[in-house]
Amino acid sequence: MLANLRQRLNSWRVLAASGALFTVSQATLVVLVLPLGADMLRVQTTLSAPDVRAILARWEAAGLLPRYAFHYRIDMIHPLWYSLLLAAGLAKGFAANAVPSRWNALLLLPFFAGACDVMENLVHLSFLADRANITPDAVLLGNGAARVKWALAALGVVSVAALAIRARKRHVPGPP
Repeated sequence: MLANLRQRLNSWRVLAASGALFTVSQATLVVLVLPLGADMLRVQTTLSAPDVRAILARWEAAGLLPRYAFHYRIDMIHPLWYSLLLAAGLAKGFAANAVPSRWNALLLLPFFAGACDVMENLVHLSFLADRANITPDAVLLGNGAARVKWALAALGVVSVAALAIRARKRHVPGPP
């Protein structure tokens, strides 16, 4: 199964398509959430229920809560695009560096990051539905998932870059 996944992801077409979809999706999300400012990152990463309540209250008072709610229309599918992009980048890097198949399970990490993103989104949507849902446990679940998402996404980007650099060094002839 993992060998088949690696083979399917090791495609310039998958890389280009997921890259284009990610870029459009990310740009759309940035435009939507830009007015929310730094609180957008804070609402995803704080482990404090009172902080989440305060941020949502500020957005509501400023008339920004509908914008925050609307961004989920894009953000629920967005994890698919970056998961595919990172996994395809890893697959291309694995192929270019002849990484043994025993490492194929790492191709699943971007999808785990995406699943964490969806978990975070679902928890945050529950906060919008009813502020009573903003409990310490719910914030820990949602924002813990967000922190794992960010860590795995960063690890994926660094890994793809490292594999690309390593492949380039392997294929560039040295001095005579």
